[in-house]
Amino acid sequence: TIHFRSGPGLELPDYVKRKLTTEYTGRLERYDDVTGTGKERLFPLDAIYITPSEPHQLANIPAVSMQIELKTGIDALYVTRLQRERLSPADKEQELKEDYPVVDKKLLKEKEFERTLVMHPLPRVDELAYEVDADPRSMYFKQAVRGVPIRMALIASLLGTREVSVPEEDNPFVRKVDYPVYRRGFGVRCTNPGCVSTQKSEARYIKPEFKIVDYRPLTLRCAYCEHEVHPPYIASSDWHEGKLESKTYHSAGSQWARRIRAENLLIFDSEAEAEAHGFKPGHYIKQRHQDNGKGAGQRE
Repeated sequence: TIHFRSGPGLELPDYVKRKLTTEYTGRLERYDDVTGTGKERLFPLDAIYITPSEPHQLANIPAVSMQIELKTGIDALYVTRLQRERLSPADKEQELKEDYPVVDKKLLKEKEFERTLVMHPLPRVDELAYEVDADPRSMYFKQAVRGVPIRMALIASLLGTREVSVPEEDNPFVRKVDYPVYRRGFGVRCTNPGCVSTQKSEARYIKPEFKIVDYRPLTLRCAYCEHEVHPPYIASSDWHEGKLESKTYHSAGSQWARRIRAENLLIFDSEAEAEAHGFKPGHYIKQRHQDNGKGAGQRE
């Protein structure tokens, strides 16, 4: 079970929730107030996702009135510094610094932290005591040491200079879903402005790539950022017997989205783009044009 409680404007994106519920065998539940019988239904938990109500992680601490009952203890603590660059002008840095939690020997002596691994991206400020460095549970120096060869291996793999093979492990928590891949140099693009595929500096080197994760409605998941896109128009590259009259495009919400094979699927962002590729409006789009004028933004 994954429990999540999000602050305003910091909800789990729909495409993340979709992936959690379709590709993992767990259960996703939202609780705004965890008390009484509601609390009893929550446990045991596998993961807890809590977002702050303000743009700095200290807001996580006083705002959450929830007792977490851990029978087996905490697996890991990932410690980070106070993010000064995210503080608003109204925040009093000194007060926040004094209240910011510190991981030290005293904390790690508590029962729930007996087997807890301590991680940190480094460098630290005051949030992680130096006395923890010699503790066998500290992992942050190993993180730093292993980070370099891992990045080297990733770069070598991306450049094709080394083949990196990782044996697959059976994980009962993860469903193996082989989604069809959509990869073409035109048509639909990721609508996430932060996606690497939309950046001018990268667009000439990489092509948009998506996984077709649903057909009702047609839903594409970006291979680079996992943002989901619902394209408006589709066509088939295998138009019937090569006859021009059958070279038509259709609404992505029509039955054609399920009838066209993935390897033949063509997706367009607009009617103008479909027509620029030599496709003519399908029957229902023609009918819609006659009834309502050319309503390019509507679906069949």
